[in-house]
Amino acid sequence: MESAQTCVADPKQYPDAVASLTEAFLEDPVLSYLFEDEEYRPLLLSAFFANRLASRTETDLLLLPSGYEKSAAALWESPEKDSENDSSYSGVIAAVVTVLGEQWISDRLVNLGPLFEAKPETKHWYLAFIGTRPEARGKGLASALIAEITETCDKDKIPAYLESSNPENVALYEKHGFKVIGEITLKNGPIVPLMWRDPLFE
Repeated sequence: MESAQTCVADPKQYPDAVASLTEAFLEDPVLSYLFEDEEYRPLLLSAFFANRLASRTETDLLLLPSGYEKSAAALWESPEKDSENDSSYSGVIAAVVTVLGEQWISDRLVNLGPLFEAKPETKHWYLAFIGTRPEARGKGLASALIAEITETCDKDKIPAYLESSNPENVALYEKHGFKVIGEITLKNGPIVPLMWRDPLFE
């Protein structure tokens, strides 16, 4: 199937992106681990993604598939992002703590530390989140949202990185040139493959 086209999200489309990501990640192993309570998970995921997108900076790029803007979304962080001083998730944490209490930080959030520590120091494009609503899967939407940046990576000779929060998606990423370079097992939680993509040289 030929890849769909993509567009950069307008702020007015952020609620649609939040809704798509929320639905896409309802059964995601890592976010299900982070937000254990199934009843509150949709609300917490909505707050999670809404606060993350609200804290966007110039180094964030939110992409939507053209013609399917309400069906999928991908948040990429450009190589210029300062990971050392990243405050992108401060609003997320504050919002979740309001609902779940500070104990959640030590019970769950702190266990994600190894994922942050494993992030390569080499400048790269980082795929923070990508998701497609279940009814829109199989249309090549995720592939389009990945290829949009991997083509830039090849052109500019810059690598890319991601953590596959759902191992079932590893094959999709491999089709786009990513390779598993390691894995992190979260405390009392899922195994998370770490994937790296070197730029293709002609």
